Amino acid sequence: MKWKRLGSLLLALCCAAALLTFAGCGAGKDGQRIEIELVQYKPEAAAYFEMVEEAFNATHDNIHLTISSPNDAMTILKTRFIREDYPDIIGIGGDINYSYFVDAEILADVSDYPGLASINPGYLEIAESLELVPT
Repeated sequence: MKWKRLGSLLLALCCAAALLTFAGCGAGKDGQRIEIELVQYKPEAAAYFEMVEEAFNATHDNIHLTISSPNDAMTILKTRFIREDYPDIIGIGGDINYSYFVDAEILADVSDYPGLASINPGYLEIAESLELVPT
């Protein structure tokens, strides 16, 4: 049960940090919309993320969010990472793949994000302990 909560926390934190980063953005070049892609690996949460995508896109004319929840998300993500075709945001839990991504330094460092101050320090310690090579 703790791992499910941690996975949800990590996913929510990543989504919040990324969406807040883009929320203040203006239109892209020449008035084009900014495209944001989120790939998350929990197909059982796909319906929820479809609602998030619809609600976000309905309230942001200058940003378009696309959320996908493929059945074999980890294989798809790993293949895309090898090809250097990174989605803007990924939603993953605290499994071994998270450790691999952290240790490969392919995830953005959000340690200076001010919103971390409102997260229970115990959760942050757990997230840090998931790294194969702790910093």
